[in-house]
Amino acid sequence: MSESITDFIKDKVYPRLDAVDRGLLNHLHPKSLSANGSYVLDCPVCGKDRAFYYPNRSGIQCNRKENCPSPFTSLWDALAKNGMANGEVVKVLCEAAGVEPPDNRDPDSKQQSRQNSGGRPPLTTGQAIMHVTQQLAARNKHILDTFQQARGYTDEDMASLRLGVFTTNDEVLSLLHSLGISKEQARDKGIVSFDDATPESIWSGMEGRVIGYWPHPDGDARIWGRIPSGPGVPRVNPKYRFSPNSSKDIPYLFRKRQNSILVAVEGTLDAWALQLMKLWGCAIGQASINSAQAAFLFSQGVTEAAHMVDGDHAGYEGALSSIREAEAVGITLSIIALGRGMDDADKMRTVGRGDDLLKLVQNRMNAGEYMARYCASLLNQSVPDLRRVAKIKTIAKGLGPTSRRKWLDWTASLGIAVDEESEAVRILSNLVLGGLSFEEAAGVVQRRTGYLITLTKDATHG
Repeated sequence: MSESITDFIKDKVYPRLDAVDRGLLNHLHPKSLSANGSYVLDCPVCGKDRAFYYPNRSGIQCNRKENCPSPFTSLWDALAKNGMANGEVVKVLCEAAGVEPPDNRDPDSKQQSRQNSGGRPPLTTGQAIMHVTQQLAARNKHILDTFQQARGYTDEDMASLRLGVFTTNDEVLSLLHSLGISKEQARDKGIVSFDDATPESIWSGMEGRVIGYWPHPDGDARIWGRIPSGPGVPRVNPKYRFSPNSSKDIPYLFRKRQNSILVAVEGTLDAWALQLMKLWGCAIGQASINSAQAAFLFSQGVTEAAHMVDGDHAGYEGALSSIREAEAVGITLSIIALGRGMDDADKMRTVGRGDDLLKLVQNRMNAGEYMARYCASLLNQSVPDLRRVAKIKTIAKGLGPTSRRKWLDWTASLGIAVDEESEAVRILSNLVLGGLSFEEAAGVVQRRTGYLITLTKDATHG
């Protein structure tokens, strides 16, 4: 007799699933994993912030003493209450647990499929590369040992990171082939590269590297690699490499929630440094939060975040870009400026400056204040940088209500607030006094300030 879908989910899926870590319960606003191994979250029935979920369990429990009308809700029902159809629930649960969903084929067809796959359900390419690189990590422990020693990680830290190892292209492809993944499938996911004209010439840039896994919108992870130790050689053997054509729309480690504000950093190990300090760190893989990342974060319930940047020109520009994109979609952004020459988050933690890092996060600066202070510094230069000031003022027009208020307060207190209407009239007056006709002067003012000034004569005054 065939197994029911309910029994399949109960026996094969729930025991392998951490629904919070996989982001399935974000709508219930889960807190970080507590000491007793559970997540506290909103009850899907009564809505109170008092329910709890244990990974690898089948549902969410609420406090009976508070008279919740339904003290137990299965994960299936919790997802259904969030608008998913039954078919979607099965697909999402199975994908999150890494389990092949059951199908409705006849028993003979299913048996043949099992024989063809060696008794295992087929793996996706992303699942397969994780399996292979984890297997290679166990076989090549010396590579991870070198990495661990260079980074100063404890054994507990390494267990949390769950990093893999990429040895050689040939060995990785051979192991993938044994799991039913072809060379072409590996190329599609950016694991290796080759030209159709010369399929025997394979390259990846990942050989000899420690491997991590960046989530991707198609459900399969893309790999990133770091040399085990040392700074690397730019454009020859850089510290980091990422799978070609990777999408970074889903920030790395976003799903690993902590009970803190979300802090975006550029590097993957910087994000891990924050995570190991129990801060909700995520990597964006570039100097600024882009529009796709901002949209994803807001869609996942993020309304406040911080971006940690370097204290140099690139850091300032990255901060401004992040402010523009995040504030535009409704995220109130703060900036954490490391200061010129200051080490990044990973280095600060490695050298024992974790407390300083925590203080930087606690003392983060709202985007409005950051921009006002930046403007003041540009105007205080011996030759004021008016072009960049104008850029900042343009970005300020897109700030959300909280940051907008900070911007107005700080521009006023720093003496850089400008009454734009009065300024437009002042310019118009002086252009006319300088010899331009009113129409010519009004056109110039409109192009430069955006204000269209018109004159209308009152007929009652002749």
